[in-house]
Amino acid sequence: MATQSDRVFFFGCVSCKKNKNIEEYAVYYCEKCQQCFCRQCCELHHDYLFSEHVKHDRLNMRNWPVSKELEAVILMCEIHTHKQLETFCRDHSQLCCSKCVSLSHRKCKKVTLNSAKKQAAEVQELFEKLLINMRKLRKLQSCCESGIHDLKSSYQGQELMVHKMNDKIKSTMAKIVRRTLKKIPKVEQNKIYELMHSTLFHIENITLNEAKITLSSLEDSLKTGVETCIRHHHELKALHELLLYSSDNKKKKLCMIASLKCMDKIQKVESYLGENSVKLECSVLNQTIQGTEQYIVRLSGLGRLIESMKANTDIEQYLSKLSGLARVLHNHVFTVHGKSEHTVRITSDSKKCYITAICVLLDGQVLVADGDNERVKLLNQQYQVVSHWDVTAKPWDMCQITPSEVAVAVNNEVQLITVSQSQLAIGRKLELQHSCNSIAHIQGYLFIASGTALFKYTLNGKLVCKLYENKSATDTVRKCAVSPTGDRLYISYWPHKLHTLARDGTLLATYTDPALWYPTGLHVTPAGQVLVCGGLPHTVQQVGWEGESKLTTLATQEDGEWCPQSVCYSSTTSSIIVGQWRDNILVFRVE
Repeated sequence: MATQSDRVFFFGCVSCKKNKNIEEYAVYYCEKCQQCFCRQCCELHHDYLFSEHVKHDRLNMRNWPVSKELEAVILMCEIHTHKQLETFCRDHSQLCCSKCVSLSHRKCKKVTLNSAKKQAAEVQELFEKLLINMRKLRKLQSCCESGIHDLKSSYQGQELMVHKMNDKIKSTMAKIVRRTLKKIPKVEQNKIYELMHSTLFHIENITLNEAKITLSSLEDSLKTGVETCIRHHHELKALHELLLYSSDNKKKKLCMIASLKCMDKIQKVESYLGENSVKLECSVLNQTIQGTEQYIVRLSGLGRLIESMKANTDIEQYLSKLSGLARVLHNHVFTVHGKSEHTVRITSDSKKCYITAICVLLDGQVLVADGDNERVKLLNQQYQVVSHWDVTAKPWDMCQITPSEVAVAVNNEVQLITVSQSQLAIGRKLELQHSCNSIAHIQGYLFIASGTALFKYTLNGKLVCKLYENKSATDTVRKCAVSPTGDRLYISYWPHKLHTLARDGTLLATYTDPALWYPTGLHVTPAGQVLVCGGLPHTVQQVGWEGESKLTTLATQEDGEWCPQSVCYSSTTSSIIVGQWRDNILVFRVE
């Protein structure tokens, strides 16, 4: 991982900059030459060329030159960068310039800056805290980088494992065939072989694709961790230099401001380290990888298949199990084992909540789109609202792009939002030439539904093709979803239809049900199970992955459902979350 960002210093080696065009940390200042040098250049300068010149190390920075640039950085207001910091608001624990005071702190009672000299013991304590947190950031960064390497190795190992298991199945199958199919005509034997190989190939693809999706999400999260550690480390190192300079030069105001900035940054870094402390233990990452491996073996069903072959001698029964295995993987029927309700209303909401979309992030946090209040809200693992972002219009749908980024469908545009440290930040926009009712993402492509058609786009907003168009005047496309492997697309239609499409947009199946009148929420789980809501009469159903029939009704009005608008499965908590046209969401624990 590149770490160039933390090679920016207030005092850099002049020789390295001039002769090598690189930034290098200066550790000595030559009084005669009035220049700063790194350790290597200083040895050449003083030991071989100018031994009589007096040099000062960083413990004697009072003899270093006064840096106007450095002083400006210390005094600069982070909000109004053209103003200097002058006071400190104790009511808000915030450094302020004159503009900050006039705009935001006129009613505050304690707006002063204690210019008393910081005690040496206080400064030393700050130095120690800075260094401790810098070491912790380096350790966390190292663990994340090691984790990325381990994840890649893990996927290669799992890929090899799946191939070996399939080879073992094929070998065992060949023995069974030779023993039991001697009297069957060759043509029939070939059909059986073809069925066996196509089914195993399908299972292998499902397994490896889901492994890649799972591990890719973990890798993206770790890469974000590396980048955050590098940024924090750079900022702490710069603050260390600011504090060292201001304290050694007996500048009371500078030292006070630098100390307050250090304390504020240390608090933020310690909070970040606390939230990510689990990653500091590399063994936890190894457990995650091992758990992923076990999940993949269990998901694929290959382990159970091998066990069944040992006891099964009837070739027809065996082939029946084999051909039905792919359906079993997708059509595992959920069973509800409990329910809880959680409010998503905040004090500044002016209307009743209208939860049009839900996304569950890798760390268990939940994003909900509140259509009528025109907001995207972030919920913690306890389903409490911790942050929100006001969008420009009603958000109709939402899908996850990376572990920390979601795409929100708003009128005729797609708005990208990033989640970082429990805060939401706005990103780029994709302008469309049609309305945007629903959105789904898989393998680097966006599937966007308007009221009449389904389109395929790149992540840069380039239209690839129109996959499907409905020409009926009475039917309206409401939501779209895509299978984990990208081979099936699902679109819900008002008043009561669910269409299943092939990858190229070919219509494969249509499911209708009076209990799905005005179908709203639509979601496909990582294992391929299809969930759909009926706005009337207030139901949540699980439909077969083929899109032809209902498997079960998971919730009805008797369970507290009222105009369900969105649904999403959380593998973190093994629960189904339902958004409604009311101020609370429902969470159903399932197996």
